[in-house]
Amino acid sequence: MTINLKKSDFSFKNNLAVFANIFGLVRKSFFRNPRGPLFMFVVPIFFMIMFFAVIGNNASGGMALYAYMLLPSMTILTSLAPAIVEWKNSVFLKRIDTTGVKKGVFIAALWVFYLLVSIVALVIMLTTGLLVSLIITPPLGRDPELQTFVKTMSMVNWGAFIGSSILVSLTSIGLATLLGGLFNSDGALQGVVMMIYFFSIFFSGIMLPPEVIESSKGMIIFTYFIPHKYSVFLFLFATQGAIAQGWDSSFNNHIGIGRDFTATWQPVLGALLIITALFLITAFTFKWTAKK
Repeated sequence: MTINLKKSDFSFKNNLAVFANIFGLVRKSFFRNPRGPLFMFVVPIFFMIMFFAVIGNNASGGMALYAYMLLPSMTILTSLAPAIVEWKNSVFLKRIDTTGVKKGVFIAALWVFYLLVSIVALVIMLTTGLLVSLIITPPLGRDPELQTFVKTMSMVNWGAFIGSSILVSLTSIGLATLLGGLFNSDGALQGVVMMIYFFSIFFSGIMLPPEVIESSKGMIIFTYFIPHKYSVFLFLFATQGAIAQGWDSSFNNHIGIGRDFTATWQPVLGALLIITALFLITAFTFKWTAKK
């Protein structure tokens, strides 16, 4: 009996084996450097507890905790991009390049690993948020509409919650790999990364409510140029919108000014187009080594 194997079968198995090897190398590099776990797990938890205790609890009760769940997905920007520049300035990527690994396979392995890490971080943030809400309860004698985190959990659209969280992570991963692949100097990279990071967390609706910053039609238009806006607004729809009035909620419906989105497909399509564009651009522009 003879078995006919097509060339494409060997190619697929080859790419799969290479993908698994690259995935393993990225995993080892992530846990070997304290910066990765620190920015993905420790720093977001610290900021969540601090901002919730000082501001969020008094303003929105337990519902304020949801926005902080996205912090690990955002901090991918500040950990992955510098890591790539470090790899380029060492022998790590040079060795991978000499083996003939395709850029697309390497980038895909990198994206999948950091996406899985962000999902684990989201679960940890949810668990921490639940514990924090049991310790820090909405202030007595304040707005009667403030609800506990536990109570709001039954109202959240969990399908959209998970989907939007993944889109936020992929947007951050895409930006980090694009910037890390383009820059050779860590100093120059850090300035650009921090600017994008702070613009994203404050103007996309994570740290500041959209109804506070989008006080004019011009500001609404400006926020469309922030890549994270689309996936973050889908996340707000899954949490605030599910608890309140969907896309008619205050985060999206600015009375007398306008709306950011009118239907769910709009931010979904916007996020997917941005993520696809980031992957394709990175595949063409990524540099294996820092050229002096």
